[in-house]
Amino acid sequence: MPAERGHRPSGNSPSGESVVCGCSGASQARQRAGATSTCYGSGNQGPPTDRHTVIVLASTDVPLPTVLADSCLTANGVVLPMVFVSPAQINAQLPFQINGNTDIVLRTPGGTSDALKITILPAAPAVFRSGAAGPVTDIPTIYRAANNALVTASNPIHPNDRISIYLTGMGRRFPKLRPVIAHPPSPCLPVLPATVTLGGTSLFVDFVGLTPGSVGVYQINALVPFKGVPTGFDIPLTVNQGGATTTIPLRVVN
Repeated sequence: MPAERGHRPSGNSPSGESVVCGCSGASQARQRAGATSTCYGSGNQGPPTDRHTVIVLASTDVPLPTVLADSCLTANGVVLPMVFVSPAQINAQLPFQINGNTDIVLRTPGGTSDALKITILPAAPAVFRSGAAGPVTDIPTIYRAANNALVTASNPIHPNDRISIYLTGMGRRFPKLRPVIAHPPSPCLPVLPATVTLGGTSLFVDFVGLTPGSVGVYQINALVPFKGVPTGFDIPLTVNQGGATTTIPLRVVN
């Protein structure tokens, strides 16, 4: 199990114990090329003389660093861009150039972990759940263009709405970019096309690509049809790409 928050791991050697989706936190052995993922483990700490100091460090620099708090994470030997490091958790971006069986290895001043084996898929979209509305958090980052606010039970989708969906894990892109740099203002599109449905009805997709100025964040802009979409509190919005899907229940009203 991951070390408890604020608790110092007892050993000095690092270990990787699980890799989960950086969007939802769902535990899974299958990850997405280019996705933001979280590695849980223990022992990401300084040398023995500093073992009582908890190292917590985040980076907002662009390009993203590949070494943070004297630690680095590799996938099949490729050094990953890092966003956050703590004694029990590392957030990093998986490489676009690697698919299939992958060994994740953590290197810290305390040593090198055993390989944690995962599978990286060519694409498997996942919607970020980092939105907040008042006291409510963990909201899918899907916005209505009508008021530029998150879609919630109190701000439901309407017919003829334009929505923007923010997600990760859409795989290889064109033109190719280094993973660590911010996305340029010009379009950078996923190689595999994506479709969006709401309650089984296809939406009109205007744009699918990387969000300018961010790292590892994709954006889908779509138009809800004027009619044909069912109403209710848990209408499934589904993104399909290369046979992989992700579904978010949303409220839809007339």
